[in-house]
Amino acid sequence: MPSPFLALSGIDYAIGPKSILHGIDLTLDQGRIYGLVGPNGSGKSTLLKIIARQVAPKSGAIAFNGKPARDWGAREFARHVAYMPQFTPATDGMTVRELVALGRFPWHGTLGRFTATDRNMVEEAIARTELDDFADRLVANMSGGERQRAWIAMMLAQDARCLLLDEPTSALDLAHQASVLSLVQELSHERGLTVIIVLHDINLAARYGDAIIALNRGWITAEGTPTEIMQAETLQSIFGVGMGVFPHPVRNEPVSYLL
Repeated sequence: MPSPFLALSGIDYAIGPKSILHGIDLTLDQGRIYGLVGPNGSGKSTLLKIIARQVAPKSGAIAFNGKPARDWGAREFARHVAYMPQFTPATDGMTVRELVALGRFPWHGTLGRFTATDRNMVEEAIARTELDDFADRLVANMSGGERQRAWIAMMLAQDARCLLLDEPTSALDLAHQASVLSLVQELSHERGLTVIIVLHDINLAARYGDAIIALNRGWITAEGTPTEIMQAETLQSIFGVGMGVFPHPVRNEPVSYLL
């Protein structure tokens, strides 16, 4: 039986005396989208940072494709896993093409030559995210939805097998939320990418995810398919408020609402 793409075992994390995550055990498969949901302060972003190796857990183990995370070199790891934080770094004076080209850094390094393969990967990523008309535009001058697409294009150029996205739709209107998440869903299916997305909206997680993982106060409180999670009792246990569920009138998928 093949190893899972990502396995977490007994992950604990604390800041000083305050515990943030408690005994997190997860097994995630290749080519699926996982929505990471839960109330504010439940540990979602911290868990994503641990998976992305931005912070180290207090205890526990992480493995990618059966290989312990500690055995991956930084560049090798970056060739497999791409991380987009909730607040992306400033891109003052940088064009879309220049930003996307940064995704090739793990493949050629600081002093390595930017090859024809690198250029092709950059242009392919720009085209796939439908940013051809924006390639020479400054990232800072673009709308929120366009900027998110530019960052996703950079991750595509990186050619990683796993995308970690921390609230990529938090500052977007409904149209751009749908656009960005539809793109991520299409890319996951086309390329067999494993995607973990931190989302505040459980309905978005159910609409675009293959599975949902719920955190509350640093514990995993629920894990399953959208249909399994989108039950009134389960949602109340996750968010601590009364919620109802009805089938979407067109797609028939579960949609939740506050009581």
